[in-house]
Amino acid sequence: MAKGKLTPVMQQHAAAKQAYPDAVLFFRLGDFYEMFGDDAVLCARVLDLTLTSRNKDNPDESPMAGVPHHAAHAYIGRLLHAGYQVAICEQMADPKLVKGIVPREVVRVVTPGLVTADEHLKARENNWLAGVDISGDARQVAIALLDISTAELRVAAVIDVAALLVTLAQAAPREVLLGSEDPALYQAALESVVRKTVLREDPALLVEDEALALRGLENDAKLLSAAERRAACRVLRFARACNPREELPVRAIGRFEPSATLVIDPSAQRHLELVESNSGDRKATLLSVIDETLTPAGARLLRSRLLAPLTDVPSIRRRQDGVELFRVHAGVREQLRSALRGVNDMERVVSRVLLREASPKDLAALRDSLQASAQAVRLLSSLDDPAVEESLALSPDEDIVQDVEAELAAALVERPPALAKEGAIFQDSYDPQLSEYETTRKNGAELVVALETRLKDKTGISTLKVRYTRVFGWYLEVTKSALKKVPKDWRRKQTIANGERYTLDELDELAEKISLAEDLYRSRELELLRTLNETVRGAAQRVRALTAKVAAWDVAAALAAVAHRFDYARPEVHDGTALRIRDGRHPVVERLAAAGRFVPNDVSIDSETERMWIITGPNMAGKSTFLRQVALITILAQMGSFVPASSASIGVVDRVLSRVGASDDLARGESTFMVEMRETAQILRYATARSLVILDEIGRGTSTFDGLAIAWAVAEHLDTALRSRALFATHYHELTQMAAESEHVRNMSVSAKERDGEIAFLHRLIDGAASRSYGVAVAKLAGLPESVLARAAALLLAFEEQPTGGETVRVPLKPRKNLNQLDLFAAPSVPESRDQEVLATLRAVNVERLAPLDALQLMAQLKKRLS
Repeated sequence: MAKGKLTPVMQQHAAAKQAYPDAVLFFRLGDFYEMFGDDAVLCARVLDLTLTSRNKDNPDESPMAGVPHHAAHAYIGRLLHAGYQVAICEQMADPKLVKGIVPREVVRVVTPGLVTADEHLKARENNWLAGVDISGDARQVAIALLDISTAELRVAAVIDVAALLVTLAQAAPREVLLGSEDPALYQAALESVVRKTVLREDPALLVEDEALALRGLENDAKLLSAAERRAACRVLRFARACNPREELPVRAIGRFEPSATLVIDPSAQRHLELVESNSGDRKATLLSVIDETLTPAGARLLRSRLLAPLTDVPSIRRRQDGVELFRVHAGVREQLRSALRGVNDMERVVSRVLLREASPKDLAALRDSLQASAQAVRLLSSLDDPAVEESLALSPDEDIVQDVEAELAAALVERPPALAKEGAIFQDSYDPQLSEYETTRKNGAELVVALETRLKDKTGISTLKVRYTRVFGWYLEVTKSALKKVPKDWRRKQTIANGERYTLDELDELAEKISLAEDLYRSRELELLRTLNETVRGAAQRVRALTAKVAAWDVAAALAAVAHRFDYARPEVHDGTALRIRDGRHPVVERLAAAGRFVPNDVSIDSETERMWIITGPNMAGKSTFLRQVALITILAQMGSFVPASSASIGVVDRVLSRVGASDDLARGESTFMVEMRETAQILRYATARSLVILDEIGRGTSTFDGLAIAWAVAEHLDTALRSRALFATHYHELTQMAAESEHVRNMSVSAKERDGEIAFLHRLIDGAASRSYGVAVAKLAGLPESVLARAAALLLAFEEQPTGGETVRVPLKPRKNLNQLDLFAAPSVPESRDQEVLATLRAVNVERLAPLDALQLMAQLKKRLS
C-alpha cells in the first residue's frame, strides 16, 4: 500500500471524524473502540492508555489507542468529566453476516450536557444543557434548559445579564451554549458562575434552523418571545445533532418565570452554603440537612425548590399544607416513605426508552416503580382528610398507569439482565412461541449431555468433554493422556496446551440444530423486547405525570419528617414587610453541634419601622451564624418548608443579598477588598424594600478609616435610600451611633463574659451595642504566645487613648475629614514613658501560661524597649 493511501476502514474513520471534528471519536473495531491520530494521543494522556501505532516500522506515525467495548462507559465518563465530547461510531451490521467492509456510522455524540447513562449522571441532580441568547445590546436575554435524561425543556426570558447569572447559578448546567453578537463580551461573566461547566460559543441561528429545531413543538413555541425561541433552538439543534438517529424525547416546552421566585444571587448561594459548602463537606450544606427524600425525582425537585423559593403567598401556603398533612398523619407518612423506597428513576427510564437506549433492567425498574407508586396512591386515597385532594393534588381517579405495569409484570423475569444480548429476559409463560424455542434449546442441551455420555462409553475416554465457545462453536476436548484412544474419523479442530479439540459429523449436525433454536429464540426475544418498549413509549406522558406527583409527595413527606424529628415550626408567610423569628436556629450548625448546645435567638425587623440591626460583639461569638440563620430560615419558609424556630412570621422577600466572609479571587486577579466591594456594589444595585440584606464586616479589607467610611455610607444607603431589611455585623463600634440618628436602626450585640482574662461566649443576642470587642481574648483562645498577648494588651491600652490630630480618638458621630490614620508602627504617646509601657506589658502577662522560652523572649524584648 502506497504511503498516505487509506484503507477502506480508515476511510470510514476519516469520514466520521470529518463530520464530528470537535469530538473524540470512539471507532468500533470488533470488541474494541479504537482512537486514531490526535484522538489517540489525547486519550492516552487523559485515560492513561498505552499509545501504539498502526505503523510498526515507525511508532510515531499513525498513533492509536483502544478500550474494550464492554468497558467503554467508564472511559467515556472520564472524558466527559474532563469536558470533552465523545462521538460513538458503531458497526451497523454483524461482521459474520457481511461480505466486505462492515458499514459504520456515528450513532451518538455524548457531551457533558447530553448524558443519559446512569453511570455518568448524579441521581439527585438535573443534568442541564443551557442555551443562552443575548441580543440587542443585552436588551433581550433568554435562557433554555434541557435535561435530555429527564426530557425536560424549560425556557425563560430574563431582564438582564445579571438575572441570567442568577438563573445559571441556580441551574448549575454541565454545558452552556452561548449565542451573542459579541460572545467575548459575556464569556468571562458566565465563566464566573459556571466554572465547573463546559462553555461553548454557538454560531448564529439561521431562520431555517429555527423551524427545523422546533419541529413537533411549534404550538408551545408560539407562546415564546423571539429570544426565548432562539435559546430553545440552540439546545434542541445541538441535541439533535448529537443524536442523529433518534428523535429527542422532549414533548413540550415548559415556560418558567424567574421573577416569580426569590432571587438568590451566586454570591448569596455561595456564602449561605445552600448546596455546596466552602469546605467541600457536603454535610455542611442546607440541602444535606433537609434532604430526606427517597426518590431521585423527589431529590431533584427539592434541590430546585431550595434554589428558587417562591414569592407567591398562596402557592407557598399550598406547599406548607402538604408538609402539615404529613406531619399530622405521622403513621401514613412513614407508610408512604416505605412505599417510596421502591420507586426508581422513572423519569430517566422513560427518557431512555424514547431514545431507544433502555435495557431490560431499566424496564424492570419501571415495573417496580409503577407498583410502588400505585401503592402510594392507594395509601393516600384511603386517608380521611379533606386536605388530601388540594394539598397533594391527588384526584379520585388518579392514573397509576396500571396497564403498562401489568404488561411489564407479566412479561419480565424478576431480575432481567443489564444487556439485552445476555438473554433470559422474559417469563416462560409470557409468549408461547418463545416458550417453544426455549424447550428446543433445553432439549438441545440434553442431547449434548447424552452425546458426551455415549462417546465416553464408546471410546473409554473418561475425561472427554463436549464444550462450546463463541469463536470455535461446539467441540470435543481430549487431554494428552487419552489421545491414543481417539477414533480415526474424528477431525482435529485445534491444539491446546493440555490436549486437542475435535469434531465429528454427529456433533456438527447437533450443533446446527441447537444454533437454529438459539437464533430463533434470540430473534423472538428481541422482537418482544421492541414491542414492550413501544408499549412504554406510548405511555411516556402518563408515566411522567405520575412521577411528578410522586416526587412532590416525596418532598412534602421528607420535609415533614425533618420538621417532626428536629422540632421545626410552620412559619406564617404573608405579603407584609415584617420579618419576625422567635428562637431561631441555624439548621446546619445546630445539626453538627452537640445536642442541646445551640443557643437560639430572636429577630424582628420591618421595612416600615425598625429595618436595620447593627450587630456588634467579639469574634467567634456567633454574629455570622446569626446572620446566616435568618437568611436560611427565610429561604426555607418561602420554599414551603417548616423552619428551625419556635415560631416565625415572614413577610415575603424578593431577594436575599449577602456579603459574608473574606476571600481573594486569585483567578481574576482580585484582592479580598475588591471582591468585597464588587459584591457590595451588587447588593446596593439590586436591593429593594422587599429584600433581605446580610452584611458581615464590610470595609475591613482596607485602612481603618477608609473601611469605616465605606461601612457607614453603605449602612446609611440601605436605611435611607433602599429601606431594605438588613442585618449588619461589624467591629466598627462607631457605627452603633447610627441608632441615635435613625429611628429605623437598632443596636444589638452578641454577649460574652470575661473573667480573669478568660472569655466565655454566650451566643445570645441582646439589646444594645457591645462594650468591647475582646479581640485579645479571642487571640488567646487561638493559642497566640503569652508574650505576644501581653504586648498586644499594652498596645491596645495605648491605642484606645491615643490622641490623633490634637484630640483623643473616641467614637465620632460621623467620620470626619482630615482625621489622621492610626499609625500602628509609631510609638504610642500613652503611657508617656517607656518604663510605663514596659510596666503595662508586665501587668498584662499571665505568668501561669507563660512558657520558659516565651519568658526569656519577653524579657529580651522588654529590655530592648528600655534601652
